[in-house]
Amino acid sequence: MKLRFRKYNHNVDFVRIRDFLVSNYENAYPYIWTFERWNYSFYFIKEIFKFTLAQWEKSIGIWENNQDEIVGFVCNEAIGRGEAFIQYLPGKLSTSAIEEMFDFIETNLYFDEDNTRIINLRILEGDSLIESIASRKGYVKNEKATETTSFIELSQELNIPDLPEDFFIRSMMDDNNITQRTLTFAKAFGNYGTVDEVLPHCYVELQKCSDYRKDLDVYIVNPDGEYISFCLIWYDSKNRIGILEPVGTNPDFRKKGLAKIAVYEAINRVKREGATHVYVGDGQQFYLSIGFKHLYRNVIWIKIIN
Repeated sequence: MKLRFRKYNHNVDFVRIRDFLVSNYENAYPYIWTFERWNYSFYFIKEIFKFTLAQWEKSIGIWENNQDEIVGFVCNEAIGRGEAFIQYLPGKLSTSAIEEMFDFIETNLYFDEDNTRIINLRILEGDSLIESIASRKGYVKNEKATETTSFIELSQELNIPDLPEDFFIRSMMDDNNITQRTLTFAKAFGNYGTVDEVLPHCYVELQKCSDYRKDLDVYIVNPDGEYISFCLIWYDSKNRIGILEPVGTNPDFRKKGLAKIAVYEAINRVKREGATHVYVGDGQQFYLSIGFKHLYRNVIWIKIIN
C-alpha cells in the first residue's frame, strides 16, 4: 500500500496522534509511545525549553495510508538536542517509508555542533527492521546509552507505609499550589536556582492538557507546609494502564521512603479505577525495589554527519 508523508499541523494533528497512540496501544506497544509522553512533550517539555509552536511543528512528520489513517510518525522531545523517535505500526510501513523517516530525521532533528550534525536515534532493542536500516545508513549502536521502561502488575492494592508524624499525602485537587509544585520539581531534578529552573508557567500549561488530572497528581507535605515529594500518574482508561511521569523528591528529604509512599498512593488511585498495570520510563533500582520489573529498552544509535 502506498504511504504518503505529511507535515504536522498542530491544530489538526495533536489529538489525532494522541488518539493513534491510545487506539493502537494493544497491538503496537512498545513500537509506539503511551499517550502521556506525547502530552507531556507538548504541554511541559516544550514550555521548559521555550520552543515555539513553529519549531514544534517542524520537528514532527506523519505517514498516512490511503484511508488518511496515521501508520507512523517521527518526533523528538527536546528540539535541538539531536533526539529522534520513530513510531509506527509493525507491518504497516514499507521500507521506502522508513527510509523517508530517516531522511526527515537527518534534515530536521539533528544537533549542530561546529558545523557537524549529530543524531541520537532511539531504537527499540530487537527491532531488526529499524536496526538494519540504521546500520546501513551509518548509525552506530551505543550499548551504554539506553532508556529502560519498567512495569508493575496490579493484582491488589499496594500497602502504603506510614508517613512520618505531621507529614501528609495531598493532591493538586486538594491544594493547587503551582508555585510549590514547580519549586519541588526544580529541586528534585537539580535545576533550582539555575537558568534552566522550571517555572510556574510551565505547570500552568501542563494543567491545560485534557488528559492531566489534578487528583492523580499527588505529593507529600511536611510539617512546614512544603511539598517535598511528588508523583504524577496518567491514566489511560481505554487500555487500563497507568504511567508515572514524573516522580521526584527534594534532595533534603530523600532516603525516608517518601517517594515510595507517593508512588504507591498514585498507583492505588488508578488501580481503583480499573488499571491492570503501571509503566514508568525508568529502570532504576528504586523502582525494582518497590515491585517494578524491567520490560524493554530503547538503545541510542548515533550518527555524525560532517
